Amino acid sequence: MDPTPGPAGRGGGFRVLYDAGYEIDRMKEAVFARAATPDETKLLQLPAGEPVVELHRTTCTASGTVVEFAIGVHAASRFAWEHDFKVPDPAKGEKG
Repeated sequence: MDPTPGPAGRGGGFRVLYDAGYEIDRMKEAVFARAATPDETKLLQLPAGEPVVELHRTTCTASGTVVEFAIGVHAASRFAWEHDFKVPDPAKGEKG
């Protein structure tokens, strides 16, 4: 991993959005596995028969303005997906 900031600087693409007045409120991600296309097999240098994982991410402001839609295609054997989030306490009436 290279710790050097990319072309968007520290904070990456979301920092650019914040600086332009778009405050990120939520993200929705969908992940699914499927067979790789011949082009993906070649481009990702996959062994024959290895599936891919496709990740779709939509990022929105509180008003619902979509500020990012991304599709990533990853070799299944080199893909990891993790979420870490606090679960709201229903006894306190918090909404998630």
